[in-house]
Amino acid sequence: MQFDPERGAIDWDGLWTFGLSLILLIVGIGIPLLISLIYVYRTAKSAPNECHCDSLLVFGKRLTKQGIDQDYHLRLEKTAELMLNNPSSTLLLVGGAAPGEDVTEAQAGRDYLIGKGIEESRLRLEQQSQNTLENLQHARTMLSQQDAYPVALISNRYHLARISTIATSLSLNHQLCASEAELRFSPLLLPRMIIEGWYILWFNTGKSWSRLIRSERMLNRVT
Repeated sequence: MQFDPERGAIDWDGLWTFGLSLILLIVGIGIPLLISLIYVYRTAKSAPNECHCDSLLVFGKRLTKQGIDQDYHLRLEKTAELMLNNPSSTLLLVGGAAPGEDVTEAQAGRDYLIGKGIEESRLRLEQQSQNTLENLQHARTMLSQQDAYPVALISNRYHLARISTIATSLSLNHQLCASEAELRFSPLLLPRMIIEGWYILWFNTGKSWSRLIRSERMLNRVT
């Protein structure tokens, strides 16, 4: 079941829950999306820019023809800062390759961080995932997760609400860490936050539907 179609094809479960989300949006005259949007904004506004975790995870982002874009650059800069300040920290970079690409997002991030002076021995790569849901599913498998030791999830502020929603659903003990020092408004921010709000609405609708019909197969994808 795919609730996070930012890259790649959408399966039948995803199409069905997409339709349910649209119905919910129409019947609710936009209020469900507004609720999600408020959550996205509040999380983006209040998320910390620092963390003291020994276990870090940075989310990849689709590469451009020039390589790493500005959003991914900010994520990696924050990651490098955290790792240089905490020599005992280790990092999991998550993100596969777009169709037709040879270099994965995780590989590009690793090369960037090595160039910043981070030892390769402190870096692990997850190179199969194609979206945020898969990022966290695979990360949960790879991380040695203990309740007392949360993993810091590093990304741009507009992305953090969706990350936290999915990580919480997957029972991943985590802390959020924003790549930017503060939330700054730009022409692209509102459209991005609306899209993030929609993804959260879609994810939650799919999860609720899975529980309603008691589909263990679907629930295993999101819990």
